[in-house]
Amino acid sequence: RCMFATHMTDWQRGYAIQSFFCPDSTDTYLGDTPNVPRLMAGHSYWTNTPLEALRGIRMQLKDTLDKYNVQFWQTETCIMSNDEEIGGGGGYDRTMKTALYVARIIHHDIVYAGARSWQWWRAVGGDYKDGLLREFSNREGTNGRVVDSKLLWALGNYSRFVRPGATRMGITATDKTGRTVMEGDTDRTGLMCTAYRNADGSWVMVAVNYATEAKNMTFHVDDRKVKSWQPYLTAEGTGKNLQPVDKVGNGKQTVIPARSIVTFVSR
Repeated sequence: RCMFATHMTDWQRGYAIQSFFCPDSTDTYLGDTPNVPRLMAGHSYWTNTPLEALRGIRMQLKDTLDKYNVQFWQTETCIMSNDEEIGGGGGYDRTMKTALYVARIIHHDIVYAGARSWQWWRAVGGDYKDGLLREFSNREGTNGRVVDSKLLWALGNYSRFVRPGATRMGITATDKTGRTVMEGDTDRTGLMCTAYRNADGSWVMVAVNYATEAKNMTFHVDDRKVKSWQPYLTAEGTGKNLQPVDKVGNGKQTVIPARSIVTFVSR
């Protein structure tokens, strides 16, 4: 929030975008400094609840970024005490609960804040929801083990298939009658979908189903080269970690299982 407005603490931590990239900010302007990109790096902490803020804060950020022609990278986040929907940060969670919660943040950072890079806090942690892996070791540090989480694999639904240089593509969502549904790519308690085209021409779509019931969906891209899609499923249960499942024809109906993330890669 302090990138585009006054921070909740005091005036020294506000309006960072305007300070660095508005020419009127003569003491702090960096917009014409050689080798300094028009880019802000920020963290998504403390902006994820309530749900209205999840979208609203990011839309305000994007409006300010666009006004001053600045790009955005989301460079750090993890679960904090105010993420009450999943019980705050305490206690390691291997389940889809945290995985889906974070996938929803990723979706909103990309779609509504326009993030062009997205990074998690750290890879390995202890009894807290900040590590993709949980580490167990003895006091001497001579023996130990790590266990994975569904969060690790949820991030893989994006990072494994959406490669550097990819372009995010717009999605038009329609209902059964063919009527366009505004914001139809984002149901915060149901389906959230983003689409990308990699530099090699391949297409990728990530579908996050936050709901407790399966969702039917039909989708296609207007590309004659795309004949089918290979889905990769991450869901609760052993082995459901980027698990390849049956291929789907372009324009054919598919099912997104309850509480799951499915990435479709063009073939």
